[in-house]
Amino acid sequence: MQNIIFSDIDGVLNDNTSCLCPEIISNFKDLVKENDAKVVLITSRQGFGTKNIRIRIIDEMRQIGISNVDFVDPNFEGDLLGIPIPARVLGIIDYLKNNKDCNYVILDDEYHNDYKLLCLNFYKTSMNQGLRNSDLIHISLKKVNMNNFKNVNYYYRQLGEVEQTYNNLIKVLKKVYDNKK
Repeated sequence: MQNIIFSDIDGVLNDNTSCLCPEIISNFKDLVKENDAKVVLITSRQGFGTKNIRIRIIDEMRQIGISNVDFVDPNFEGDLLGIPIPARVLGIIDYLKNNKDCNYVILDDEYHNDYKLLCLNFYKTSMNQGLRNSDLIHISLKKVNMNNFKNVNYYYRQLGEVEQTYNNLIKVLKKVYDNKK
């Protein structure tokens, strides 16, 4: 059975600054190693799922010693009995539906009512301190309960015009940057 740790970056792997903090990273690596877990990032840093941004984040994760990394797709819209559900939560649900036989936990510094509404296994970290050593004993991975998602309606949202323009601009800028090297 696979173990998955869904993790935000800001407020989990850092103290809500832009750089990763060594002590917090050490705590995170201990959690990943102890649970032999795959890391699935739920960060908004990935933009609209832009491949180049994801590659950069994967490189950053490898530099800190974490190589089994994936992403939740942020391009979903949907609801539970008419109540809108955020794209991040829908991405997690979609990932869990595609990996039914797993244990998981979600680490985030923001509390989403939808985590509780859908009975998702969630642990809230301190926005200003990130994942602390004292948090580790309180975090446990739990088996996916597919019944929690049976009334969730969602669909993959194609990238909008602005997002496609953004992705195309990044490709052009990368090509210009690579040519200057």
